[in-house]
Amino acid sequence: MIMKNLIILLSIYIFSWNYLYTQYFNFMSEYANLDKYTVIDSAYLKCAYKLTYIKDTIKPNEKSTDLQILQIGKTIFKYFSQYKLDYCNSAMKEERSGADAISNIKEEGAWSYEVFKNYPQGKETVTDIASMLQGNFVYEEDLPVFDWKINSERQTILSYNCQKATVSFRGRDFIAWFAPDIPVPNGPWKFSGLPGLILKLSDSENNFVYECQGLEQLKTKEAIKFYKVDYTKLSRNDLSKLYQRFHDNFVTYIRSALNSQVKNNQIFKVPYNPIELE
Repeated sequence: MIMKNLIILLSIYIFSWNYLYTQYFNFMSEYANLDKYTVIDSAYLKCAYKLTYIKDTIKPNEKSTDLQILQIGKTIFKYFSQYKLDYCNSAMKEERSGADAISNIKEEGAWSYEVFKNYPQGKETVTDIASMLQGNFVYEEDLPVFDWKINSERQTILSYNCQKATVSFRGRDFIAWFAPDIPVPNGPWKFSGLPGLILKLSDSENNFVYECQGLEQLKTKEAIKFYKVDYTKLSRNDLSKLYQRFHDNFVTYIRSALNSQVKNNQIFKVPYNPIELE
């Protein structure tokens, strides 16, 4: 009788875990309908970066990648994941075609953040669209001020003569290589303020490495879009805390978000290695 009860309890546990596990990966594959948007500027130049990053610092050899884009407009710069954009657009098409399931096209490794620099003027707006937190989030902050230290070291990147600069930003030390011949004081993620476009950037421990893959001078200007989805407004610190809560025990977080009745007291942590530590 005892053995029979143990088998029943184990079966319930496995079912519960499998249910949550399935919900987790469906949850991770959330997408946003990007049909509605506001055009806030027009890009005349586009820069593609390959981001290589470490999700779990205990496993530094296991790396993820994303293809990210910097759109350079007259007054506004937008930085986003091309993989995430492609995934959302593909998911919308598949759903509308009546597909039973949505393909996980290049969604693995994709960041859900979009960074709008100088939008509104003098500020920075960051959106987190169709994130693993199940929802769309937005926060606004002052444009970061970077205390760059420029030195004389140089290297060639994509045939451009680049110069080295270093900076500390929100808990990490970064090394940047910028091209003075490209007079765009901007770069990947939130970084800006150097006298030339940043073509390569990494933190001192290579947890995050951004490498320019190419520049495109746009013959036809490209719309810089701010998507009209239902956002939850909060602060950067509050969003960071939300991610921390998710990673501390993603099963509890998802169960709460999905209003699941499945009971599970196990703690399942997900490795968390944010680019901003402060």
